[in-house]
Amino acid sequence: MATQVSHRHLEPWHNLDGKVVLVTGASSGIGRDFCLDLARAGCRIVAAARRLHRLKSLCDEINQMSLPPEVGGCAGGLRAVAVELDISADGPSIDKSVQKAWEAFGHIDALINNAGVREKPD
Repeated sequence: MATQVSHRHLEPWHNLDGKVVLVTGASSGIGRDFCLDLARAGCRIVAAARRLHRLKSLCDEINQMSLPPEVGGCAGGLRAVAVELDISADGPSIDKSVQKAWEAFGHIDALINNAGVREKPD
């Protein structure tokens, strides 16, 4: 049996307007879908993955979305930015990508760690 959850228990997440969400593995599949859905809900998106050309296309799509005024969150500014990130890279490379993500909007409210790692065949 499902239980009812009040908005008070979801604070501050019952209203996503203006929240900054970093999504790894954002260039395709469920990561891309997360970005689009969160943007429609009013979030600012930091889309991170290895395939920068796909990320730029995704961010262009998000930045061209028409949203109602009550779900704008980022009036006049970018709603999505692309950050190249390979989660299997060395620590300093990952730190550099995370720093770019942070600088895009000045903070990050949430991380959706969706990227996968696949072993390379011998």
